[in-house]
Amino acid sequence: MSFTRKVVDQMLDSETERYIAEQKAALEARPDWAEGHLNLAQLYRVHRRFKDDAKRELLRAIELKPSLADAHIALGEIYIGDGDFRRAREHAEYAAKFGSPRLLEQIERYTS
Repeated sequence: MSFTRKVVDQMLDSETERYIAEQKAALEARPDWAEGHLNLAQLYRVHRRFKDDAKRELLRAIELKPSLADAHIALGEIYIGDGDFRRAREHAEYAAKFGSPRLLEQIERYTS
């Protein structure tokens, strides 16, 4: 890895960590904010070191707001990465039910 790439990666990690801290603080003030849990999960996913934390936040977002299609999509994408296609499809179907069929269409396209 080049020096420039290392420096850029460190800068992005540092910035993401700052956003994670800000989002956590916002959730302390509003723990029942489903979209906030989704946002935190997406930051964890960007950081790539916190997959279990991202899953936990996505499940919390869905618990608070079952119709949050973006949370179902993000969780489905994580399950695809884990090789758990049954759970991925389940969340893709929920997302489609709530107006966002993108992940379900991708799953059907690539598994048929």
